[in-house]
Amino acid sequence: MKRETDYGYALKSVYGPEDVAGFDYSRDLNDPGGYPYTRGYYPEGYRSRMWTQRMTAGLGTSVDANKVLKKYRDMGQVGGICVISDRVFSDCIDPDHPLGRREAGVLGWPGCSLLEFEEMMEDIPLTGQSITLLGSSAPSTLRLAYVVALAQKRGIDPSKIHGSVMESPFENYFGQTDVSPFDLNLKLFLDASEYVLRNKIRMRASIISQHFQESGGNSAQALAVNLSMVKEICGRLVNERGLDFDTTSLLPYELVSIGTRFFEEIAKMRALRRMYARMAREEFGAKTEKACQLLMAVHTSGRTMTYQQPLNNIARCAIQTLAGVIGGCSALDNATLDNAHSEPSALAARMSLNTQHIVAYESGAADVVDPLAGSYFVEALTNQVEEEGYKIYNEIQSMGGMVAALKRGFIQEMLSAEAAKKFREIDNKERLVVGVNHLVIPPEDDFEIPIQEVHSQDSEKIADRMAQWKPTRDQALLNATIAQLYADARKDDRFNLMPSIIEAVKAYATVGEVMGVIRKGRGLSYDPFEMIECPFTFE
Repeated sequence: MKRETDYGYALKSVYGPEDVAGFDYSRDLNDPGGYPYTRGYYPEGYRSRMWTQRMTAGLGTSVDANKVLKKYRDMGQVGGICVISDRVFSDCIDPDHPLGRREAGVLGWPGCSLLEFEEMMEDIPLTGQSITLLGSSAPSTLRLAYVVALAQKRGIDPSKIHGSVMESPFENYFGQTDVSPFDLNLKLFLDASEYVLRNKIRMRASIISQHFQESGGNSAQALAVNLSMVKEICGRLVNERGLDFDTTSLLPYELVSIGTRFFEEIAKMRALRRMYARMAREEFGAKTEKACQLLMAVHTSGRTMTYQQPLNNIARCAIQTLAGVIGGCSALDNATLDNAHSEPSALAARMSLNTQHIVAYESGAADVVDPLAGSYFVEALTNQVEEEGYKIYNEIQSMGGMVAALKRGFIQEMLSAEAAKKFREIDNKERLVVGVNHLVIPPEDDFEIPIQEVHSQDSEKIADRMAQWKPTRDQALLNATIAQLYADARKDDRFNLMPSIIEAVKAYATVGEVMGVIRKGRGLSYDPFEMIECPFTFE
């Protein structure tokens, strides 16, 4: 078995003062709440502000999702809700599309219209908690439009709502894929980002290294990729959309994947805070302390949850949750014991939420800020992963930044090579995984877990309902808003489509209709799969 870090550095058996030679407390650490924020952003840590304790929901109908969110609240979900979209919504087609009929509501929420969002949020407040809607980048503008439209319908100022509904287009390269062209995703992401910043809506955009690591990338690579993504997005908002950096800095948040390498995961989070703070100040000239602080949420690693011996995943989840908390996350949602099998069952969700509460109130981890600070080992790891991350970051920047590196295939090749290396190590038993290549048991001896299922007939019901509902809308209003959206989509890239998207959504245009018309206005096929014709005429 190898004794080395996730990113390939040999580990010593003992660490001492020589491993942190040149250490300067004020420059490298400082007190919690002080630049460069290695130790966190709040002087009192979780004593003043507990992390948001949540679980990811989304399976079946919108009414089903609503029931699950309420059940999570009763189970102990605190501070916010988190919902993930199904593949149909992520690909910006409707459930009644030929390819949507057997996928609607499978592995996510079928959020293809404002009607679906209204049903999911029935009797759930928009304020007083964070609203997080996850999915691919393509429908980010739709998710934002739903929030704005429902807020206005309820008589709520959208600026009073906070959370995250936008996802950067880079994730398309790391597993969170959709079928929209990268350039279109980037344009619409910048539209949504500019809209929330100019209208002072406290909706953040997720700039996610989670998908990169879940696809096999290592910790140092994840730091470099994350920093490069943030720099690319902030740079474009400053240089192309005319926003200043201190305003733009309010947009991104990082969703970090936390695996089972306990000390390394903590070191990665500490290094990321420090690296971002220095980039904000030194590269963007940040004027405020807030602009130097990158909000960090944690998702414990679904990649590490094994199909075999699923009860072992409870231990993995507990280790990862503790690492995320000691690392100083602001929000956390857990993978579950049945993560490799299905969406969370009620049993699995309760176990994961209880894990967060046990860490919060029984372990003592929330009592002290950055309790591992000063450990020779942890400080050496933090410095080491930062140093290795900067090497890769500088290489990406030398190519012209994140977009240029992706177009050259550099990021994809790096990820593929690292993922292959991890598989080889597991095959060769250099990396032991209990239940997979270590302490394996016969399948008949394994624990049978309850499976949360959605059947094909359930998806067909979602599709049939949409097909029957579409003709009941105000067709004149729908056609007028769609015509305006089409006209706006034909304008240049810097013309912001959010206002016309919101108006179309308020007229109950679906994701397939909104994105189809935008595609058509930009010279693409209405349907990304070229299976249906555009139902609107614009001549």
